[in-house]
Amino acid sequence: MTYGKLITLLHESIEASGIAYRNYISGGKTFRFAEELKRYNDKITLLIKENSQLLSPPLQEHAAGLLHHYNVWTEKWIQLAEAMNPGPDDIFVFANEVTFPKQAAIRIEEEYWIIKAVLNPPD
Repeated sequence: MTYGKLITLLHESIEASGIAYRNYISGGKTFRFAEELKRYNDKITLLIKENSQLLSPPLQEHAAGLLHHYNVWTEKWIQLAEAMNPGPDDIFVFANEVTFPKQAAIRIEEEYWIIKAVLNPPD
């Protein structure tokens, strides 16, 4: 994987995760939407775990913040899913004190736009 591809995939996955989170909130916080959100979060986690060595040290720190958030979030998600065995339309909510690191997403987005400008400079 190249650096540019990694940043693109991270950016697109974080954006998709944000959309899935908004769908979860607007969809009544049901398990159906929580599953969608988990799929995107799992994808981001895997991308970072398998490719973080490609990131600059500052971006590695941001990636570590994302990993920490997703690891805590996923553990709580799994515990609640096992305890509830929810159906698709069941309410699925848990508290997470480790909030989403917005600055990490911002830095990855900034890096995405830099890469995009370099690869596709304006005429």
